[in-house]
Amino acid sequence: MSRIGRAPIHVPAGVEVKVDEHNHITVKGPKGSIERTLVPQMKIDIQDGVIHVTRPDDTKENRSLHGLTRTLVDNMVVGVTKGFEKKLEINGVGYRAQKEGKNLVMNLGYSHQVTMSENEDIQIDVPDANHIIIKGIDKQKVGQFAAEVRGKRPPEPYPDTRGQRIKRHQRVRGKISGTPERPRLSVFRSECNIYAQIIDDVAGNTLVSASSVEKGFGGNGGNVEAAKKVGAMIAERALKKGIEEVVFDRGGYIYHGRVQALAEGAREGGLKF
Repeated sequence: MSRIGRAPIHVPAGVEVKVDEHNHITVKGPKGSIERTLVPQMKIDIQDGVIHVTRPDDTKENRSLHGLTRTLVDNMVVGVTKGFEKKLEINGVGYRAQKEGKNLVMNLGYSHQVTMSENEDIQIDVPDANHIIIKGIDKQKVGQFAAEVRGKRPPEPYPDTRGQRIKRHQRVRGKISGTPERPRLSVFRSECNIYAQIIDDVAGNTLVSASSVEKGFGGNGGNVEAAKKVGAMIAERALKKGIEEVVFDRGGYIYHGRVQALAEGAREGGLKF
C-alpha cells in the first residue's frame, strides 16, 4: 500500500468537495474553486469530512497512480484554503522588478524591459525590487508561471556554489523539520571532514552527534569510507537512545559521494529514512 496514497485527507470547515461518477472532482473554498478530472481507476470516497483514495489492484500503473491521485486531491484542498506561492529572487547589477497595475515589469540586462501579466489564476506581488512572489490556488499553474518568469533570465550555469547550496538548503528546511517522534538527521561536510547530528527541532535539542574529528576516529575524514563510518556511528548512538526513524536533511548538498555514503552507513546501521 502506498504510504502517500493511503493517507486520509481531512476537509476543513468551509470547503465543499464533490466527486461525480467519472472522477471529475470539484473543490470550493474561501479562496476559490478548482476542478480536475482524475484517472477513473482510482476510487475517491468522502465520509464524515475525510477523503480516502483507494486503488483497485496492485499493478505497477495503479500503484503509481494511487499516490499521485491522493496528492492532486490534497493540493486542491490546500489551494482553496491556504493557497500556494513561489518566491523568486533577482540577482544582478541593475536587475530589478516592479509592479505596474497587473503587470510585472522586469529589467534583466536586456535592451528592453520584460513584462508579464497577471491572469485570473495568478497573482503577483513585488515586496521589493529584488523579490517576486507568485500566488494562486492551483499549485501546477503557480509553478508553471514561476518557471516562465525564471526562464526570462535563467541563472548562470556556474554560480557561486556555496551560495547556491545555502539557498537550496533553506528551501529544503522550509519543508522538513525534526520532531520528537522522527528527528532530523543533518549532514555537514568540509574539505577534510564530515559531521552528522540528529536534531529535535521542536525542542531545539541535538540528540545525537558523530563526526570524523572525534578523538580516536583514525584516518582521513575526507573520503567515502570515513563518511560511511560516521553514518554507522550516528546510527549506533541513535539506536541506543531509542531513535529508529529520522528524516534526512542533506544540508543542500547533492546526494552523492560522502553524503550518500553517510546515508548508506546510517541505513545499514539500522536507521530508517
